[in-house]
Amino acid sequence: MAITIESRAMKYGYSNARVNGMKGLLLKQSEIDELLKVKSIDAVVELLERTHYKDDLVSLSLLYRGSTLVELVAGKHFARIARKIVKITPKSDRKYVEAILKRWDLLNLKTIITAKRLGKKFEEIKAYLVPVGNLSENDFERLAKADERAIFDEIQRTDFGKEMLSQSTALLTGEMMKMFKDALKSMDSFMQLQTLLDAYMYVYIDRNLSGGSKDVGIIRKIFRKEIDATNIAMIERLKARKFDKEKVKKYLIKGGTLSDFDMNNLIEAKDFNEVVTAARSKIPGLETKEVKDIVELEILLEKAIAREKIHAFYLSTLSIGTLLGFLLLKETEMDNLGKIAKSKEYNLAPERVREMLVTV
Repeated sequence: MAITIESRAMKYGYSNARVNGMKGLLLKQSEIDELLKVKSIDAVVELLERTHYKDDLVSLSLLYRGSTLVELVAGKHFARIARKIVKITPKSDRKYVEAILKRWDLLNLKTIITAKRLGKKFEEIKAYLVPVGNLSENDFERLAKADERAIFDEIQRTDFGKEMLSQSTALLTGEMMKMFKDALKSMDSFMQLQTLLDAYMYVYIDRNLSGGSKDVGIIRKIFRKEIDATNIAMIERLKARKFDKEKVKKYLIKGGTLSDFDMNNLIEAKDFNEVVTAARSKIPGLETKEVKDIVELEILLEKAIAREKIHAFYLSTLSIGTLLGFLLLKETEMDNLGKIAKSKEYNLAPERVREMLVTV
């Protein structure tokens, strides 16, 4: 046992010490409370200028204002921290960090496709893209500027696209190519493509986190529960749009912990409280409270998963789990800042916003 502890200390001592030092780059609860109390988005920005976000706020405030400024600053800061985490991770474990960051390739690709559907140009969206995965800024530009006939070919040219398309023969079909092209014109194809990209993201993460340490296994289970949460929310959104049972199943992602029986129970559930009851067996961290609408349900699911990510960081010692957990904590802070900033523009009460946040 002593040898094992010594070996872990040799391998992870430096990187874990660096990450523990980075905890100062997380907003304190008192700072979150202050951000909630102020009345305007300008006051939020003023408070953030007293934190580690100051330099990014200064550099971006000439071009952006309001909640957009806060969201972009949070993204820029996260990207810088993510790159530092990659550098200090022991080489033998770097694949685990890269697996988690790979999902940003999918998120960026979804942002680009959504923007193309809305007719936005690359210059209008490039600040919203977070270059921490495999796709470069040059890749972003080529994809954003490709027309509907060429976008699939451009994806195939990237290292990310080659890897994605090599994972399953199903992804190599003409149907896949058609879906990318039709996504710019058809909402149904757009939704199916979003599901397909999410599915690939989770399959990739699950495969690359397999065979790791106990701490890696904990992170892997969290992502499986994230699939469950995504599917539960999707079921309710499609039910609200009067989709029939079989069509709902087309949009669900495989790889979570929910069985077909669980899925059917969720589809048949008559109200949100039945949904929460059915989901709690797989996501036990769900709060016990009455849920009135889909937004409240999604917040409940998001908070339950986020709490598990927080625990993963604080329960890990001398392991890769400390680094992975910190990345997930920074993502949670990004989400919190976005919600706080938006809330000021919509004049939401601080108590209402606090219910949406996940804090350490």
